[in-house]
Amino acid sequence: MEIKVTKADGTGNSFVIIYDNNNHKLITNSDFIQKICSTKFGFNTDGMLLLSNHEKYDYKMDYFNNDGSWETMCANGARCAALFMFHKKLVSKQISFLAGDGQHKINIKDQDNIQLSMIQPSFKSEEIITQQYIGRYVDSGAKHFATIVDNIKPEQVKEKGRKIRNDKIFSPDGVNVNFMKIINSHHIEVSTYEKGIENMVLSCGSGSVASAYYAYQKQLIQSPLDISTPGGNLQVIFNDTWDEVWLNGPARLSPETTWNL
Repeated sequence: MEIKVTKADGTGNSFVIIYDNNNHKLITNSDFIQKICSTKFGFNTDGMLLLSNHEKYDYKMDYFNNDGSWETMCANGARCAALFMFHKKLVSKQISFLAGDGQHKINIKDQDNIQLSMIQPSFKSEEIITQQYIGRYVDSGAKHFATIVDNIKPEQVKEKGRKIRNDKIFSPDGVNVNFMKIINSHHIEVSTYEKGIENMVLSCGSGSVASAYYAYQKQLIQSPLDISTPGGNLQVIFNDTWDEVWLNGPARLSPETTWNL
């Protein structure tokens, strides 16, 4: 059986998008996800987005890392999913959808400016030290450890990020790790080691929000905030209580193709 597949990316964070309402048991099988996301057999992506109909929302979005594990939310993926559904003429430019962490809204201005509402972030720890890095455990829709550094090097993200991700403090599930450099009060840089992908990714939307939340609580940044990632630029706009948080950024879609299920 063939299914339709679209490859997408949001600031370098890459995905396979599948819109399906009937074959979830097969599509969510970890072997299938690993294969379709793989470099050798599939589309060489960080993860898979499964979109399906929902009676109360425009659609439901499930995100899976490329190792087959399900994750509550993927903000970069959500922008890609919204653009995909809009191009399919299944939604308008104002969208309400359901993800693993709850309801989200999206406003599509153009493919470079897709605004996503985020849940109100929250701290899951006081400041802690892990692998000689000081930071906080933040839930911004997905779980993150955010830490502030003077410089960000890819080898640092990969090596130290892996050790922090596997630190027993975060067991048994592990944690995504965000290394943040403060440029000024309206600009930060963020690089991310992502669990389930087990590598540095070019961008992480929820990790960027988690980093911003940590920096704000330390009175280091203000809204609006520009965020530079290795894969491109994002912007976060928030109020003082962080119960209104919007992440703005681009999305790109490749031509649709077919895949044998």
